[in-house]
Order: sequence, then C-alpha cells, then structure tokens
Amino acid sequence: MFTKYIICVLLPLTSLFLGISTAIAANAPPANVASPGVYKLLAENAQWRVLEATWQPGQEDNFHYHPGDRVSLFQTDCKLRLIRPDGTYKDVFPKAGTAKVRTGKPVEAHKARNIGDKACTLRIVELK
Repeated sequence: MFTKYIICVLLPLTSLFLGISTAIAANAPPANVASPGVYKLLAENAQWRVLEATWQPGQEDNFHYHPGDRVSLFQTDCKLRLIRPDGTYKDVFPKAGTAKVRTGKPVEAHKARNIGDKACTLRIVELK
C-alpha cells in the first residue's frame, strides 16, 4: 500500500514541483537584463560579459541567473541575502578583495538583497 502511495501520489507531485522549479530557473533572464539598476554592463563580446553590480542598503534585484563559468570579485565588504524562487535563502558575507570562481552548471534562478548598512559592489566576469 505504501509503495502504491509513493508511485501514485508522491512521484507525480515531486515531478510537478521539480518541473516548476526548473521552469522558473530556465525562464530567468541574465542579471543585467533582469536588474539594470543594479547590474551595469562594463564590456561584452561573443564569449564574455563583464558586469559591475552595486546594491544600496536594503536594495533587492530581480530573479536572474548567471552562466556556469564565472568569477566574482568583491570590491567592498558585503552582506547579501541570496533568495531562491521558493523563498528559502542563504546569507553571505564576502569581504572586499576576495574572489570567487565558479565552474560547471549555471546557478539556479535567484535574487539578492543587500542586508547591510553600506553599499555592496562586486564585479562579475561571465563566460557566456
């Protein structure tokens, strides 16, 4: 009986939920398109995009994604809340002068809010 419940009820619900999450991530625009008030395009060619992002205290951008291969260079100390489409979040506190290298799959759709009392600025170099 329990196996039948898993097959008939839980698996379809899980598939539906995962399908919705994937659709939200797949439909999110690049950061500079989603939030031009936060992300400034510094340079771009067929392969690369260079952005500068600045959040004022309390400012939140819109849902967006980043390509799988990128480097983030923090210009200031930051206090950011990274929020997923389901409302869950993670607070991060990168320091000025630090860099983060990411490779692999694109980041799921998310938005960021400056939860600090000072502006947060970083530069992002993305491989398209």
